[in-house]
Amino acid sequence: MHQSNPTILITSGVNESLLNKMIAKGINADVIPFIKTEIIQTKKIQQQVENILTMSTTVVFTSKNAVEAAIEYLQNKKPNWKISCVGTTTSILIENYFGKESIASIADDGAALAKKIITDKNLTELYFFCGDKRRDELPELLLQNNIAVNEVEVYTTTISPHTVEKDYDGILFFSPSAVEGFFENNSVPENSILFAIGNTTAEEIKKFTDNKIVISDKPGKKEVLEKMIMFFK
Repeated sequence: MHQSNPTILITSGVNESLLNKMIAKGINADVIPFIKTEIIQTKKIQQQVENILTMSTTVVFTSKNAVEAAIEYLQNKKPNWKISCVGTTTSILIENYFGKESIASIADDGAALAKKIITDKNLTELYFFCGDKRRDELPELLLQNNIAVNEVEVYTTTISPHTVEKDYDGILFFSPSAVEGFFENNSVPENSILFAIGNTTAEEIKKFTDNKIVISDKPGKKEVLEKMIMFFK
């Protein structure tokens, strides 16, 4: 046992059941989101989505925000898409709306997903639902392998800096943008343990501090919280 009642900062919103699980384990938590995401609502994107809706095509999601935005645009219509995605949370959302059979591949990050996608030698084009701060690894790898990537930008991410007033035993980060938002106004004490949803987020943390970083085995908020609970308990 590392500490009996650690105090944790969670840098993004989490559902109540996960918070209750922490409380039951004697872990104190503050939830302060350092980013804000918003669906882009335009007629142009609506037309784009409606056109893709009619296709039997390959679609890629690398975040739950992109899935939620696409679902809002689809308005209960169920397209015949072959879907590749990043992360547990994203895949669960896709299963619930599109059906489990729609999922062609799942990976832990964009680069790993691209490597899976390019094994389909018949694939020449796909649609990538993403945000305005999407990372380059996936589209670049696909383009290098002669797969055309049609990007559909469906949400924005805005960094929302705050100044925290206390030291935390652990801090949970679920995206590189949240890392950037946190460190804009804050630093961390030497003994704080930093938890990252994946390698990309961990690499962003390393730009700001040498503190110990614990990376989740799978990319999902639930998995990060469980990793943190195991560490402290």
